[in-house]
Amino acid sequence: MRTRSEGGLEKIGNVWYLTYYNLHGKQVRRSSKSPLKSVAIEKLKQAQEELRKGIEPTASRKVRYGDLRQILLDDYRDKGKLVMDGDDPVITGRRGHLKALDDYFGGMSVTAIVAVLRQFVDDRTAVGVAGPTINRNLAYLRRMFKLAQQQGKVSNVPYFPMQRESEPREGFVERPDFELLRAEMPEHLHPALTFCYETGCRTGATAKIIWPWVNLATREVNLPPGVVKNRKPLIVPLSDELVAMLKKKFQTSGQVFKMKNFRREWIKACVKLGFGVKTGPKWYEYEGLTPHDFRRSAVRNLINAGVGQATAMKITGHRTISVFERYNIVSTEQLHEAMAKVTKNAKTTQNAVPSKPDTEQHLSL
Repeated sequence: MRTRSEGGLEKIGNVWYLTYYNLHGKQVRRSSKSPLKSVAIEKLKQAQEELRKGIEPTASRKVRYGDLRQILLDDYRDKGKLVMDGDDPVITGRRGHLKALDDYFGGMSVTAIVAVLRQFVDDRTAVGVAGPTINRNLAYLRRMFKLAQQQGKVSNVPYFPMQRESEPREGFVERPDFELLRAEMPEHLHPALTFCYETGCRTGATAKIIWPWVNLATREVNLPPGVVKNRKPLIVPLSDELVAMLKKKFQTSGQVFKMKNFRREWIKACVKLGFGVKTGPKWYEYEGLTPHDFRRSAVRNLINAGVGQATAMKITGHRTISVFERYNIVSTEQLHEAMAKVTKNAKTTQNAVPSKPDTEQHLSL
């Protein structure tokens, strides 16, 4: 006979039921939804295992997508990465991170979510959503499950059908092309273009910079925590050219870099110069060089100029070497230069006069 702590089994009609006492001492009866006793035994063992760990058996609660979502938002809030704009969560300074998940899984139970994960991927793919974007969606959902598991709200984290990631972009801009692009764009955007190209700063962070953070005497911008993506404070040095530009526009307060119509003007200039093409009638329907390619260009320019990797990472704000290396694009010309150096070294080695063996030493041996 089973004791109170062990729980029990009971067959009602053709279905087996399991009974146990939850963490509050209340008796719970659950259907195994199966006519097989072995299934009920397995589910009872799982419930008992969860209870021994101090976790309420998950099937006794109605955990839904909204519960998982709130757990994730609470975690981001605790880490200082969340700001609520009404009902709209702004995570790490960006909106819309959870919209695809909200639209698809809203109101679903955990069991239902697990059952349609593959269908979610298929449906997103069918409407033209790229694999990396789907992976970002799944990563948020997987994070929800992991946090819920830590809190004892779910017992398992399901398998997530992640898609193949695309190869990193390799766009970069040489200095002569940058000069052409800058000359083609309105003058009020020149300081912002120069700052992004030389430092690798993202346009979003550039737009947030205000004059109290700029010290022209020491030739640097002091970005406080939370401005750049890694949310760490950052000191960004300024070039002679940029200092001269900013001195002409110096103010005691307000936005440093004017960004009005930045994207629109960028697209117009790139299309005119052949750096991109229009893909539709709307102004933003475009494919080609992007402002983020300046970030790759900055990394490449710093390394090519002989700046050490650690110093370059401090300027661009990269925290990990792996990500930094993805931005350090090697051009075809650099590959040929490397092979020319190998060839030159080989010829030098072949033409070298071999040293004469030490006869006396050999004789003594």
